[in-house]
Amino acid sequence: MSRVNKNEIVVLGQKIQTKIEEIDISKLVYWKENPRVNAIINQKYKDKTVTDEEIEKELWDKDYVKDLYKDIERHGGLIDEILVKGNVVLEGNSRLCAYRYLYKKALKTKDDNEILKWSFIRARIIPNDTSDYSVFSILGTWHIKGKTQWDTYEKAAYLKRMIVDYGVPLKDIAISISQTEKFVNDNIEAHDLMDENNVYTLEKFSYFYEFVKEKNKSKSRETYKKEPEIVKKVIETIKENTLNRAEDLRFLPRILKDQKAKKMYLSNEVDFNEAINISKSRHPEQEEPFYNQIKKTTTLLQQCSVEKIDEINSNPNKKYILKCLIKEVKSFAKKIAI
Repeated sequence: MSRVNKNEIVVLGQKIQTKIEEIDISKLVYWKENPRVNAIINQKYKDKTVTDEEIEKELWDKDYVKDLYKDIERHGGLIDEILVKGNVVLEGNSRLCAYRYLYKKALKTKDDNEILKWSFIRARIIPNDTSDYSVFSILGTWHIKGKTQWDTYEKAAYLKRMIVDYGVPLKDIAISISQTEKFVNDNIEAHDLMDENNVYTLEKFSYFYEFVKEKNKSKSRETYKKEPEIVKKVIETIKENTLNRAEDLRFLPRILKDQKAKKMYLSNEVDFNEAINISKSRHPEQEEPFYNQIKKTTTLLQQCSVEKIDEINSNPNKKYILKCLIKEVKSFAKKIAI
């Protein structure tokens, strides 16, 4: 026998009683604080006051909303109801937009049945006294760990709100979304770096995130502290759209390790991609196992201890292995004219 209460949402150990109703779409408004809606607003309107009509227009311009519109029309309604508090759509803003455009389509056909069908949307209503913190916790559970996931920028915006607005400790957020504290911290830092540099193209978030991940590695931190111009230069590169993909930023350490590539990149003599090629050509061991193995062997011999040398001298079998190596090196040197 099942004891699941379908009209109940459990979050943070609290049971929130809900009810399902059909609501007139004209009485609902979009929630500006929804991470997805908020990301759209920041991208185009920044600090400007935005109307419900402007939000709807921006939502409709998104391909995923048009796809949703087709799916809802094909199914004849919703699979999952929207989430509403008062008259505000907390979750399901894209679905509301799709419904409104289906309603507009019905008005044009003057089909009374279709007009009535798309005039009301199925909604799960939560009590008006439900805290914003509880609402954000519900949305985070649904869209970071659960069903349709938010885009990376939207996730980062959510994580920041949980810390800044609700004071949730970094450790607790990481546990709630089954991620590491570093993941949470890097996402927030990438989000802040975008805002600080007035970058509102959401697709750029992955570039900032890859850069922050690289910058925060223990081996890299001191370099960026001592040379802040590197951060400025990389952000400029991201903004100029010269990178083929975000993952290319993983080559940044190679550029910074090679003095020639680094100098030419920072002085604008070459772009990021050309700097990578310079580094690759000057350090073939980073690209090909053959040269990497030779480099390792060379380093091993250079760093050989006195104790190891004595050990080889006292053991004919070990010395024989070195003799074979020397023989092959001499033979190979002749083949490549060294």
